[in-house]
Amino acid sequence: MNQAITVGVVDSEALVRGGIRRVLEQAPDVRVVAEAASGLGAVELARKHVPRVLLMDVRMPGMDGLAATEQVRALSPATAVVLLTSVADDSHIRRALRAGATGFLLKDGSPRELVTAVRAVAAGEAMLSPAITRRVLDRIVDIDPEPVERARTLVNHLTGREREVLGLLAQGMGNLQIARKLYLSEGAVKAHVSRLLTKLSCDNRVQAAILAHNARLVSA
Repeated sequence: MNQAITVGVVDSEALVRGGIRRVLEQAPDVRVVAEAASGLGAVELARKHVPRVLLMDVRMPGMDGLAATEQVRALSPATAVVLLTSVADDSHIRRALRAGATGFLLKDGSPRELVTAVRAVAAGEAMLSPAITRRVLDRIVDIDPEPVERARTLVNHLTGREREVLGLLAQGMGNLQIARKLYLSEGAVKAHVSRLLTKLSCDNRVQAAILAHNARLVSA
């Protein structure tokens, strides 16, 4: 049996934490190892438990989830952070991506979406709420402009196959979808993604997708 995905849950409201825990406990491959009620608590949770995934609210008193994400990622690079929010605010999205968050979900999403996000980021993929994915990709150049020439220069260092994979990744496809589209094995796609992230100096798939759009590799 595969090892369960360990998860930490961070929200200032106990009822919200309890609800998330109950949803995750229905998944046989997910195990909630700890909870915290603040950004500082999230940092301590990451230090003590090193969960594979940390689900964290954006808005919390004191240190918010965005500031906590930066500290958690610096302290525990193996921990993927998924931020939860009630409203998709552009400034929050920008800061979340810069801080190294791997996922960004709306709190009104379905229980299935939450579990899917945990599994996706644990597997090294990024996860944006379907409700905000298109918005992020359409507006990302306006929110956080990456010099087009620099983005194109980086993309030009990729092989033809890596550019194909990046283009599909930027359209929101997961590894399995890309594999089917390009008639490759899922393992081969994972290898291509790993190499292109290194070449592009991107921490995760979300950042790579943004760069692909800035390089005009994908039409907005």
